Amino acid sequence: MCPTFNRSAAIRATIDSVLAQTVPDWTLLVVSDGSTDDTDEIVRAYRDPRIRLLRTGPYGHPGGPRNVGAAAATAPAVAYLDHDDRWLPTHLETLLGMLDRGAAFAATGCRRVDETGTELDRTQIPDLIWHPELQTTHAMFEPSRVGHVRTLLAEVGGWTTVRAGYEDWDLWFRTARHGYDFTISAERTALLTVGPGTRRNGLRPPQAVVLQRVPNLSAAQAVLEAIGTPEHRNALRTIHLTEVAHWYTSLTDSDRYRLAEGLRPDTVAGELQAYFEQHEKPCLLEELNYAPIGDHYAILLPLWCATGEHARAIGTVVRERFPAQHRYLRALADATAVA
Repeated sequence: MCPTFNRSAAIRATIDSVLAQTVPDWTLLVVSDGSTDDTDEIVRAYRDPRIRLLRTGPYGHPGGPRNVGAAAATAPAVAYLDHDDRWLPTHLETLLGMLDRGAAFAATGCRRVDETGTELDRTQIPDLIWHPELQTTHAMFEPSRVGHVRTLLAEVGGWTTVRAGYEDWDLWFRTARHGYDFTISAERTALLTVGPGTRRNGLRPPQAVVLQRVPNLSAAQAVLEAIGTPEHRNALRTIHLTEVAHWYTSLTDSDRYRLAEGLRPDTVAGELQAYFEQHEKPCLLEELNYAPIGDHYAILLPLWCATGEHARAIGTVVRERFPAQHRYLRALADATAVA
């Protein structure tokens, strides 16, 4: 299903990518969220009976149209396609292969491109490992990469229509909470458009986790200034890399730990370490903020999740998995309070 709003002629590339699939037995539900331009007419101009236009809304949010599409769907499996993304020809074949082998929820790899088609990045080793803790703390799997057994959507509560946060992260978090795991393919079969016009770039973090309390505004500012100095950033980066490596290693003993099909378990640890040394943000504390709470100030970790429940779950994982960074932050807070 493909939610859309005022995409006009640009939606043709998205629809054409579905027409090019190696699997011919599909129905494309294009759900127009109150479009006011010629998007609906462009979709109707396709004479293929497998393409259906549903008009709804306006919700102003893709969760509502996806729920409308899900209610109209009758196939045993559903897959999602955002109106500015495209699938490579083997995308549905890859998803259906995983679902046919028993997966409840499946995801492929992807390449992310700008609005000119220039590649910005692509899925790497961290995108190919799944565990409920990783799903809780990371906004994994954009919708255009995912397919699942259709009936499971209602079981986990459907798509949120809350406008704050990432609605896909919210759904996959609830999916994991219901005991469903993701199966992953390393094949990069989705092309995702990332640009200034995409909805995610206009979002602000609606949730936050309190990491530390300090007595006043000047103390909060001093903590964030200290974290930004080369001395503390380098120290925190070293701590962070150690804690991340230990975290991923500890997850391998879980019966819910999942590797993408084709990955070799004996090489994953080395690949992860090499990736994090090159790409991982300097530390957990890189993007902190602060805010007054009662008679003191709180040092906050901003979060793009949709609900307080999800934020609390992230806070639990962060406290358990990154204790050394918490101690470092506490020491900085104590030092600034004394100063």
